[in-house]
Amino acid sequence: MIKLNEVLLSIINKDFKENELVTILELLVSELDIDTISEMARKENKSPNGINISKCYRKIKIGKQKFAVKGLRDSSVLPF
Repeated sequence: MIKLNEVLLSIINKDFKENELVTILELLVSELDIDTISEMARKENKSPNGINISKCYRKIKIGKQKFAVKGLRDSSVLPF
């Protein structure tokens, strides 16, 4: 079984092709409850500002879009 550290180092060292990285990203997105702040607010019947300030969602930025991941608490400490 491949360990997380090995995969992360492989990504940093550019061992994967772009299409492989996109495949990994698509798989990850399908396994997470991730959506834009606005869409998460609609799904949760909350305001976008409520989602944005809540510590109950991890917020990440991809490109120019900010996303909320349900089920992960927002913290400034990286998981690795």
